[in-house]
Order: sequence, then structure tokens, then C-alpha cells
Amino acid sequence: MFNRRLFSRRSLLSGTTAPFAAAGLHTLDKTLTTLDSNKSRATNDGCDGEVLGQDPFRYRAHRHWGLLDRAHYPVKDCHGITEDRNGRIVLLTNNTHNNLVAYDKNGRFLLAWENRFPAAHGLEIEDHQGEDRYWITDHDLQCVSVCTADGRELHRTGPDALASKYPNLNQYHPTNSAFMPDGSFFISDGYGSSYVHRFDPAGHYISSFGGPGNTPSNLNTPHAVWIDTRSGKPSLLVCDRGNEMLKWFSLSGELQQVVPVPGAQPSNVAPLGGNRGARFKDHIAIASLNGMILILDGTQHVVSVVGGEPPVYVDGKLQPLQVFNYTFNHPHDAYVDSAGALYVAQWWSNQTYPIKLEPGWVED
Repeated sequence: MFNRRLFSRRSLLSGTTAPFAAAGLHTLDKTLTTLDSNKSRATNDGCDGEVLGQDPFRYRAHRHWGLLDRAHYPVKDCHGITEDRNGRIVLLTNNTHNNLVAYDKNGRFLLAWENRFPAAHGLEIEDHQGEDRYWITDHDLQCVSVCTADGRELHRTGPDALASKYPNLNQYHPTNSAFMPDGSFFISDGYGSSYVHRFDPAGHYISSFGGPGNTPSNLNTPHAVWIDTRSGKPSLLVCDRGNEMLKWFSLSGELQQVVPVPGAQPSNVAPLGGNRGARFKDHIAIASLNGMILILDGTQHVVSVVGGEPPVYVDGKLQPLQVFNYTFNHPHDAYVDSAGALYVAQWWSNQTYPIKLEPGWVED
């Protein structure tokens, strides 16, 4: 039997990311562009069906779930994935032939549309009074665009909204957004100056927090933001990718909690929920760009590493996570449906389409 511990993708990744942490403000997802060996794995068909994760969060991968005709529905980087109110799995890609692609949950193509976002990077869908609103972040256009399901733009928050904060607006490159029920929202400047910005419902700038530095409240590539309501009082979870940490802030920007995830590059958040039962209702999934999906429980402990070795805690401290799998290259976003299935969108992965992971499998 193949000894998984003799060969770890972590060994390929170690030592490659540190030089990029201080490489400048506009870091983008080119952090791992030297790892050409990962591209070959995207075409290794013999790895379909790989079982990933640890009980009770084990999954069997379906690598070909989202395959389409590249001539008609090309993708570059698959940056975002979520579900709309009609149960469609919606993919965001930075290919302007079709920025948005919709599937049913069996992987059948339904629709492709949108061509305005050459650096489409973040996707959230808001249920607004019974209608879907798409929040699309483009880091090169420096905007968050709120659109109807048919593509009509309702509002755009561009760099001018932050003119009072940035003497040089070229230092602003947003990566993700999160919205509140009252219409206020947050934007993470993940590829610019590492701030998180708060806006009122009308799109007027309120305040900022984070930014570069060495204190716990500073941020280094705040790649995504997510409104965390699991405790009953909303807070903002920030994927502080450059620092390999998850950080919770109050809505006004006060740091509340820091959870290190050494060895990971946290990039996006997805709640589990669904029919996993009350035992797992407070769990979340974290897409890590370097080849893993982390499952955290309600106490913010990592309980499964989907795509890596089991998590190990020593004296309550999480030890460096070890990547090992043949399925993932660079997970950029994840979504968990009501049945507990994981859908994974990947960046810089040989233009691969999304992967679906079915829950509850055990190895033979």
C-alpha cells in the first residue's frame, strides 16, 4: 500500500511562500506560480474517487463533476462558487467569455452569462426580498458590483468611494465582500493595502480596520470576509491568508479572536449547515489555497483536513498542517450544499472546472 507520509505535497510547498509575504501590496494569487508539478495532477484521471478528510468529515472526490466543452464554456481561474435560490451551483471565473456558469447538482450545465469582469474574484449571492443579488468583486476593476440574476447592475462600489482613505487609489485591489441584512457591507482589500472597509447601505464609506503591520489586529492579504452569526451576535471573520490565521472582528472593527492555522493559506469560508444534524450546525469549511479544505467546529478547532494529514493539537496548539492529496491544486473557494456535499473552485489549476466531494464515504 502506498505510504502517504513518504510523499507530501506539503514538502513541495514548504519554503515557497515566505518570500512572497513581503513581495509588495499587489500579491494576487501568483503566490505559488513556481509549482508546475501541481498542474500535472489536474489531469491525473486515475485519482478520481480519492477519499479525503477524517471522520466524521470524509469525502469522495468527483474530479470530473463540472467538466464542460472548453471551446464553448472556457474558464481561466475558478475563483468563486455558491448556490442560488433555485438550487443552481454558480461558478465565478475570470474568463470574460462567461464570467458566470450555472450547474445543477449532478454537474449538468444549465447556463453561462456575463462578460464584464476580467479579474472576477469574489462571488456572494444575497437573497434580497425573494430575489437573488450577485455581489461580484473584480480586483483589477477595483470594484464590487451588485447585479440582478439576469446581469442588470444595481450598484457599483468603485475606488472613488475610498478616495478619503487612499492617497493613491492604485493601492486598492478588493478581493471579496460580505453584506448585512440592513444593507451595510464590508470589502476586503486583499490585494491592495490589506484593509477591511465598512460601508453603509447607500454605499458610503464608514471606516477601516486591519492594514499592514505586526500587531494582532493587522492583516496580511485579507483574502475574504464572512459574516459569522453562529454565536447569535454577528461578527466578521477575516481570512488573513498571509499570516496563516483566521481572525474575528466586531462589526466596528475591534479584534475579538485569532485562530492560527499554520501550514494553511485560508482563502474563503463556507458554512456547513444543511442536514448534517445539530451536532455539526456550527461547523464551517475554509478553502486553503495550498491544497486543503479545513473543517472547523463551533469552538474554532480544526476537526478534519480534507486534502491533508489529520490535524494534530499539542497542549491545545494546532501543529503545522500537512498537505497530501492528488485531487486539489489550489482551492480558492468552497461551498457546502444542504446534503453536505462540498463544491470546490480552484485557482491556477490548469483551467480545471469545479470538483464535487460527496460526504460520508469510508475507504474499502
